[in-house]
Amino acid sequence: SALIHDPTKIAVSKNLNGWQIFCSCLSGSFINRVTKMAELDLDNIVVEASGLSIPMALQDIISAITSQETKHRVVYGGMACVVDAQRYLILSQSLMTITEQVVCSDWFIINKSDLVDDQLLQSTISHLTHNKPLTPIYTTSFGKVTPEIMSQFENQGELTPQIIKDSKPYRGWGSPGRPKSCIFIPQMPFEVPQIEEFFTSIAVDMLRVKGFLDFGEKTKALLVDIVGTQVKIGVVEKPHDVEMGVVCVYSASTDAVSLLKQRWTLLGNTPSICVEH
Repeated sequence: SALIHDPTKIAVSKNLNGWQIFCSCLSGSFINRVTKMAELDLDNIVVEASGLSIPMALQDIISAITSQETKHRVVYGGMACVVDAQRYLILSQSLMTITEQVVCSDWFIINKSDLVDDQLLQSTISHLTHNKPLTPIYTTSFGKVTPEIMSQFENQGELTPQIIKDSKPYRGWGSPGRPKSCIFIPQMPFEVPQIEEFFTSIAVDMLRVKGFLDFGEKTKALLVDIVGTQVKIGVVEKPHDVEMGVVCVYSASTDAVSLLKQRWTLLGNTPSICVEH
């Protein structure tokens, strides 16, 4: 997204669908879109990458954008790593790409700091400091970006992407391999409490769950949003041009398709569709 200081200007938002911008199959499209944004009168361009991104290719991508495509009209301002205070320590042990992101980042924003005690917060800070000493760390809640944090973006100037000389210790995705995903769609009719009980029961086995479900209302849909053990299910306006279905992301070592079907058979009493990506 383009970040603009002048309120009379219009922010620009573009999506690049797929796992993450750093993979070879998508980096070309990302470079082209940033190059086109450089033709607009923008102050900053803020890019939100996937939470599973592997940033080792960042140096080559930035070089292509700054030197080759935009002739330094666009410069690299740094990478912020948004840290989940509740789950960082657990995820960093099972997904090595989390540590790789930390080592490549220029500053950290620890979110959900209001949901953890001081001991867990300090352990998270210590872990970050151990992997990337002397890097600025900010804490926040509800994803709020304060003026203090924004000043870090605005005053950095041009930076060089942080590169790991020896990436072998991070082993990419870690021993289980790259996480997998599937789309789960329970067939109607079902009751909302059944959906709530079902997704609460499988939350611990998933890395991330999000999507929309039909539940018999013409203009309404169920929004399912799960991070760790935090399960949020609510009724929202049915989104336009969005296919119904819940995307579940999980460890490669998890047989999620069987798990979801079996659990829904026990709780849902209707058939279901579950297709792995």
